[in-house]
Amino acid sequence: MPAYGSRLAAWTVGVSMVLGGATGASAQIPTTLQVFGVPVYPAFEGWYQNQAGTATILVGFYNSNTDQTVDLPVGELNYFTPGPQDRGQPTHFPPGRAWGVFTLEVPRDFDGELSWTLVANEQPVTIPFHLEVPYFVEPFKDASNNNEPPRLRFSPQSEPFVGPPIGIAHELTGSVAVPVDLSVWLSDVTPDTHVRENPFRRTPPMSFRWHKLRGPGVVEFAETEFEYEETIEQAVTTTAAFDAAGEYWLRAEALDSTGVGGSGFQCCWTSAIVRVTVSE
Repeated sequence: MPAYGSRLAAWTVGVSMVLGGATGASAQIPTTLQVFGVPVYPAFEGWYQNQAGTATILVGFYNSNTDQTVDLPVGELNYFTPGPQDRGQPTHFPPGRAWGVFTLEVPRDFDGELSWTLVANEQPVTIPFHLEVPYFVEPFKDASNNNEPPRLRFSPQSEPFVGPPIGIAHELTGSVAVPVDLSVWLSDVTPDTHVRENPFRRTPPMSFRWHKLRGPGVVEFAETEFEYEETIEQAVTTTAAFDAAGEYWLRAEALDSTGVGGSGFQCCWTSAIVRVTVSE
């Protein structure tokens, strides 16, 4: 598909994520901002083809509450059908739009019989997934300018992670109330020069953010956001403290100057999931 087609499809997915076959509270898009008490919307962001004869579906969410972080454990409030209910989705939903939070791998002949339901504030929203051509995206290269996602490493010599999150990328252990060191190495070998040369650019050439994805307790990051004016490799360090024992998933998000979600075009950003096992 031409780059323009991919961008148009991704933009359409972004702005109509609660319309494409979704049911429940999604029949009514919020027209005014509400502080709390409204739904959390699953977001089908498109799909891309893999060399192994499979396809990967990109999934995010939109918490339409402006001042209510919603926690929905996997089960009757947060599930996929048909089973299994748990397919790696988040259980922690801060306000706003989150792009490229997790992925689903399906056969290339996937028949579309899969949906994700979230029930926030007693308002269920269900969105189905499919492999229709208009929703095809290209997250690993923007064909219009050859821009590629930033590279993310968890040690200086390790292989980089690039593009959407696939499974658990890194694992750590820790103890309650004891800060855990979080270190990544971030670089961008093919920055988006079209945006960087724009004098009205509002986003830095490279940035990084930490997010809580899952976990039984509160996560306190010493620092969550970092910005860089150069795209050469940067060592990004912070800590996270956990107030309860259990398993946590954190999402490391690397962005270039196209910003969050690639400005809705699904390129070029990188996310990777870190699992932290916290003991008493």
